[in-house]
Amino acid sequence: MAETDAARQAREERARKAEADRVAALDAYEAKYAAIQAAAIAVLNIKVLVPLVLDRATGNYNRWRSMFLVVLGKYAIKDHVHSDVVNADRPAWVQMNCTVLTWIYCTIHADLQQSTMNCKPNARGAWIYLENEFLGQRESRALLLSSEFHTAKQGSTSITDFCRCLETMAATLSDFDDSIGDRTLVLTLLRGLNGKFRPMVSNLKMQQPFPTFEEACTLLLLEEIDIDDVAASEAAGASDPPPSFSTTALVTAPRPPAGRSYADQGQVSHAGHGQGSQSQGSQGGHAGQGGSQRTGRHHGGRGRNQQQQVSNTRGGYRFPAPFYNPWMGTMQL
Repeated sequence: MAETDAARQAREERARKAEADRVAALDAYEAKYAAIQAAAIAVLNIKVLVPLVLDRATGNYNRWRSMFLVVLGKYAIKDHVHSDVVNADRPAWVQMNCTVLTWIYCTIHADLQQSTMNCKPNARGAWIYLENEFLGQRESRALLLSSEFHTAKQGSTSITDFCRCLETMAATLSDFDDSIGDRTLVLTLLRGLNGKFRPMVSNLKMQQPFPTFEEACTLLLLEEIDIDDVAASEAAGASDPPPSFSTTALVTAPRPPAGRSYADQGQVSHAGHGQGSQSQGSQGGHAGQGGSQRTGRHHGGRGRNQQQQVSNTRGGYRFPAPFYNPWMGTMQL
């Protein structure tokens, strides 16, 4: 059935009215946010506001997406990534769309830049492409990530890093429509801890009511600080040098008798030893004349002992016995 002229005119009139309403709404919107969008255009380095680089290796899409949406909301331009409406006839809209697309290109890895630019999209198209790149095939990705989450181990990482890793995986699973409850998150945390936190795990499991994830992370962090302090103290004690002794020993010589010096004592000692030698020779000679060498040796030895005693006691002073210093390995008088 052919459309009548009246019906066609009415349809065209409705279209013109809708277009006029759209233009009026866009004019009002641009006038309202003109100053804010001018500030967005003046942003020269988006990395100051979004200090992350989206990368497949790190898997930081959730963090990047959250920070990027905050910046877009700050400048009232979220519709450029959330709406499929294209206002190519509006210079202000085109300018802001190019601004958002530039921000996206500047905050993603070089590999993602190349693949995204090949599609030659606007800001909405680039946003959809990145979303499919990281959140596509939800079931397969959720299955792999869930297995990794439930078998996560702390290893050599700190409590802070381990808790952050579990939180990131839980947030990603929530994006895959597989939300993780707080209780499951705490149990996964306790199951993956190192052996040094075993006493703390038992205490946390017995707490009533069961602690939240934030409470468990705080308590484990305090426990880690205590463990590190004890280990540092033990290491410092093991590295301290043992108590050292002086390599010299102080020997106090006896005071010489009145009227004599140490030099006089040395002369007396040497004199005594000389007389003992002469007496030994004399006694040996007489023993030879008597015909008994054995008796001469005996008398000579006794004379030598007597002379040594005289030399040691001459002048009323007896020299002390030699002193052995075990630290020096020497004999000192």
